[in-house]
Amino acid sequence: MISNRQQLIGLLEQNAIDKDKIKDALIISKVQPDKYQWVNFFNLLLAWLGGLAITCSVLFFIAYNWHEMGKFAKFALVEILVVLAVGAYYQLNKLAHKASKPSNQTLTNHSAKPTPTISTQSISTKPTSTKPTSTKYMVSESVAKIPLFMAAVFFGVLLALFGQTYQTGADPWQLFFNWALLILPWVVIGRLSALWMLWIVLINVSILLYHLQFGGTFAWFVNQELNALWNLFLFNILSLACWELFSKKYHWLNARWAPRVLAVVSGTCITWLTVGCILSLSDDFYISSGFNEIGLFPIIVWPVWLLAMYVIYRHFQQDLFMLAGTLLSVNVVVITYVSTNWLEALEELGLLLISNMMIAMAAGSAIWLRKINKEWQS
Repeated sequence: MISNRQQLIGLLEQNAIDKDKIKDALIISKVQPDKYQWVNFFNLLLAWLGGLAITCSVLFFIAYNWHEMGKFAKFALVEILVVLAVGAYYQLNKLAHKASKPSNQTLTNHSAKPTPTISTQSISTKPTSTKPTSTKYMVSESVAKIPLFMAAVFFGVLLALFGQTYQTGADPWQLFFNWALLILPWVVIGRLSALWMLWIVLINVSILLYHLQFGGTFAWFVNQELNALWNLFLFNILSLACWELFSKKYHWLNARWAPRVLAVVSGTCITWLTVGCILSLSDDFYISSGFNEIGLFPIIVWPVWLLAMYVIYRHFQQDLFMLAGTLLSVNVVVITYVSTNWLEALEELGLLLISNMMIAMAAGSAIWLRKINKEWQS
C-alpha cells in the first residue's frame, strides 16, 4: 500500500498541486500535523509532565523531611494522595467518557470508509482539522488516566513507608513484587500503556533483586547473574510477544515505544549472554566467572531470537527500530568474536582489520535499513 507521503511526492512531481496549496496538502495527507493536533500534543505532554512533577515532589518531600515528620503524618500524606489521585481519575474518566461519545460515533462512521487517498480535488478544498466542535475544554482519555498512574506510584511509596517504619524484615524484591501484585487491578482497569510498563518494570526489578540476593528457586545455573539474565530475557520476550499480539485487538496498546523498550531489554540480555559465552572460551576473567557454566546454550538461542525478530518485524509488523536493534546485536557479537580470536594473533594488523570491519558493518547496516525503508514506502 502506498503511503500518504509517497502519494504526495508523486503529485508534487507531476506538478498537480499549486505552490500555494502545498501547505494544505501536507495537512490533508497528515504528513504535517495541523495546529489543533499540536495543541492536543502539548496538552498531553504538559499533563504528563505535571503529573510526574507532583509525584516526584512528594517522594522528595518525604525523603527530605523524614526525620522532622512523624510516622502518622507520613502515612496520612501518602494515603490522602492515593485517595485524591483515585478520586481525580474517577471524575476525569467520567468527563472523558462524556466527551468521547460524539467522537466515538464519528470514528465509527469513518471506520466504515475505505482507506483515504490523496487527490487534487481534496486538496482544492479547505483542509480538515481536528478542531473541537465546542469551545469548552474536553478531557481526553489519556489525560484522565494520568491520576491513576500517580496513584499506582503513591501506592508503592506507601508500601515502602510501611516497611521502613515498622521494619517488617521483608526483602527488597518482595516490596516490588507485592507492589506489582497489588496495583494489578488498577493496571487492568486503566488500559494505559504507561501503567502496564510500570507493572512490567516492577516485575523486572523484583526478578533482578531476587536472583542477585538468593540465586533463587527458579535458578538454572549456580551463578546468580546468569539466572537473572536468563529470567529477564524470558520474561521480557514473553511480554513483547503478548504486547504485539494484544495490540492487534486493543487500540490503547498501539503505542510503539512500549514494545521497543521490551525489545531493547530482551535484546540486551541475550546479546550480553552470547558475548559472555564467546569471551568465556578464551578470556581468563570470563573463564573463572559463571559464564563458563552456560556452555554454548546462548549461541543456540541467539540465532533463533535473531530470526524471529527479522521475520516478525520485516514482514508482519514493519518496524525499522526493531530491525536496527537486531543489527546492532549482530554487530556487537561479530566484533566480539573477531576481537577475541584475531586481536591477539594479528596484534596491530588485527586492530586495523577490526576497525575497518566495524566501519564496514555499520555502513552496511545503514544501507540495508535504508533499502528496507524504501521498500516499505514504495
